[in-house]
Amino acid sequence: MKLYAIILLFSAIIIGCGDSDNDTGNNDIVSVGEIFGTITDKETGFPVKGATITIGAKTAITDANGKYSIKDIPFSDNINVVVTALEYEDYNKSISLNMEFLALNIEIIPTKSPSAPILTVLDKISKGIESLDNAKIPEIQSYFAKEYVAGDDQATIFAIVAGVVPPKYDAIPQTMENINKKYAKLAFKFANPNISFQNDTATVLMQFIVDAITNPPEPKKWDIIVDGKMIFKKQGDEWKMSFWALIPPFIKFEENPI
Repeated sequence: MKLYAIILLFSAIIIGCGDSDNDTGNNDIVSVGEIFGTITDKETGFPVKGATITIGAKTAITDANGKYSIKDIPFSDNINVVVTALEYEDYNKSISLNMEFLALNIEIIPTKSPSAPILTVLDKISKGIESLDNAKIPEIQSYFAKEYVAGDDQATIFAIVAGVVPPKYDAIPQTMENINKKYAKLAFKFANPNISFQNDTATVLMQFIVDAITNPPEPKKWDIIVDGKMIFKKQGDEWKMSFWALIPPFIKFEENPI
């Protein structure tokens, strides 16, 4: 009788261990996601057909509508995204993926357009600001003319006081340092640019878009969209920004606690 009880107890232990293994298998989480979106021409807004987009180790080609989709991308805080297309500048940026589906629309710069050099400068300025890296400040300042000045209208003064637009050339480093200290995350974009040329001067009308989260102790989320104007001067072979102003009213202005 005692032997029979011992056998039953031993069998229960084995069965219990088997159930535990099955539970562990059922609870495994596959941390992969899908990234999809549209590749467009930064100047015209038209979709780019046949562009090659590489995300991590996976590659896709955009269809006739500029759309792509790449599945089974492992979650990561640092995934390299590269876009190449004939007659366009290469696009290269790091992103993070921590969700099942991520929409990622990308604008690429045409190389044969007269606007290409200015679009490149705008792209480099936005990437430098988004990096929140003090080491990028000298590079950011190099895209501004030494005679650069911001507008004196109410909307631009508000942006200067908020610390996102430098008032003059010498104030650029301090403005950038304040931005890097204030924000934990910052998406800073010049969208829908419309560029007109007159000799060695280019006027850019565009939208100024900010999607940001401030650092503790009182983190807040800012969503701002406003029209803007920039003037570039050609100095030698380079285009440099000499003027920056916002054009009210704000299309979107939201401040939300987190």
